[in-house]
Amino acid sequence: MSEATGLKTTFILGATAIAQIAGIGPPGATRDVIEVEDLNPTDEVKKKLLGLIDVGECTLTLNFDPANSGHQALEAALYSGALQTCKIKYPGGSGYTFSGYVTGFAPQEITAGDVMQAEVTIAVTSKPTYGVIP
Repeated sequence: MSEATGLKTTFILGATAIAQIAGIGPPGATRDVIEVEDLNPTDEVKKKLLGLIDVGECTLTLNFDPANSGHQALEAALYSGALQTCKIKYPGGSGYTFSGYVTGFAPQEITAGDVMQAEVTIAVTSKPTYGVIP
């Protein structure tokens, strides 16, 4: 894959493409490290074991329109607590699919000189899978 910009990247919640997205923070996985306590370790080296993988969060910055049906769907998903299917589709047609819960929907400060925005947080609950997104 060659270098590319994020132009024309889309976010899809269920079957709804969300309009007016200014930015997407894709999920990032990290693995827990469990430290094993030992009063007499070999070579005085702390022993560590690998734990579970946390697939993180996905964040969206919206150019917020309270009347937009996609923005309303994101806010409704927060209040319903329903598990959502989410997709980040790159310009070439491939991208990541994952499940998650909308855990945050926060309209940002409103000023005369800036676009109204909202920040959305999605707690990811499945390993993101990469592939073609129709």
